[in-house]
Amino acid sequence: MKRRGTMDWLADAAAARWIPDHERVEVPQVRSRYGLLEGVSGASISLLLAALKFGLGLAFASAGLLADAVHSLTDVASSAVVFTSFYAATKPPDREHPFGHAKAEYIATLVVSLLMVLAGWELAQTNVLGLLRGHPGREPAPVDWPMLAALCGLIAISELQARFAGALGRVIGSRTLEADGWHFHSDALATGIVIVGLAGRNVGLPWLDGAAGALVGAFIMWTGARLALGAISPLLGETAPEHELDAIRDLATQVPGVLAVHDLAVHKYGPYYYTAVHMEVSDDLDVHRMHELSLQLEQRVLKRFPGQCVVHTDPVNFKHPLFAGVARALLQAVVAHPDLVEYRDLSLWSGEGRERGDVEVTVEPRVPPSRYPDLARQVREAVQRDFPELDLVVRLKVDFSSRPMAARGNTPLPEVSK
Repeated sequence: MKRRGTMDWLADAAAARWIPDHERVEVPQVRSRYGLLEGVSGASISLLLAALKFGLGLAFASAGLLADAVHSLTDVASSAVVFTSFYAATKPPDREHPFGHAKAEYIATLVVSLLMVLAGWELAQTNVLGLLRGHPGREPAPVDWPMLAALCGLIAISELQARFAGALGRVIGSRTLEADGWHFHSDALATGIVIVGLAGRNVGLPWLDGAAGALVGAFIMWTGARLALGAISPLLGETAPEHELDAIRDLATQVPGVLAVHDLAVHKYGPYYYTAVHMEVSDDLDVHRMHELSLQLEQRVLKRFPGQCVVHTDPVNFKHPLFAGVARALLQAVVAHPDLVEYRDLSLWSGEGRERGDVEVTVEPRVPPSRYPDLARQVREAVQRDFPELDLVVRLKVDFSSRPMAARGNTPLPEVSK
């Protein structure tokens, strides 16, 4: 279990104080309140920091501090967008948005990151031009200890809010809140850069202040670009992490009668999961029992991963006299070939005086489709060396959720007696 820090406990205490049912983070309304809590606190802190930095920047004629004040203002915009996006995400599905509005959270992150890039560009450009033109303005005052203490206090405030936002983000698994936390981390680091620039006055290097302003602008751009890349991926459509896919597989094995699952596709949409899974069952079962098993699996998945779940049933004749032998031959063929991952949906039957079969084999994503016919022929020939009486159709596809059979350490043959 991951060790919890002081800020994690503080985040829990704040949530318990301000958020009803704060422990039910899977509920969209509760999740939204976490975002609102971070948005309000972040905007308030950022506004305070911006005002203090503007005041100090004007008093000490510091380009770096004025640039840092603008950075803090982008934090205000960031927190405001976070607040708005979490509110929008609670809106129920409608005709135009049947999947709801959960991705408003990611759009907010993208908007904030683009604002950061634009603000950073303006600051960097202004300070670089000032350095090139050589307009020092009025003689800047040296930095004294009270000024240094005040700037260190600003860094401490930024870091505290950054850790608070990160702690809330970890509670609900929100990239947006964690991204806003990184925004405050960048604010603290930018203030540190400003201190270095101001220190240049005390050692006869006044140009360091303008250089610090330019560096802060570049840092804002870098932070914004990194956050934008992090927001684009979920907007394009991410799958669930591997441990959640394994959890769904485990749920399937707990349903008596479900012998195997494959073609597991999970699309995360904010706090919701849109899941599709194929389950293999014995074809001895009647259609009503198959339907009952699919409902049981669907309900188990939705209880753990709320959203929508579609279960496709693949009835397989596990009692066919050739099934065990053909399954072992397929296992050997798949494990021996570096471009093959696993096989599934082995179906065998008799017809027109011949034994017939159909199987699906998944391939590594790197394999070009032009090689599929040759790989299918190799698998078919490997099986027919032991079973020449079998006409086997081999279908190849890519399935990003499939796992290499060679790494499992167990037989693919199901226990039909479940």
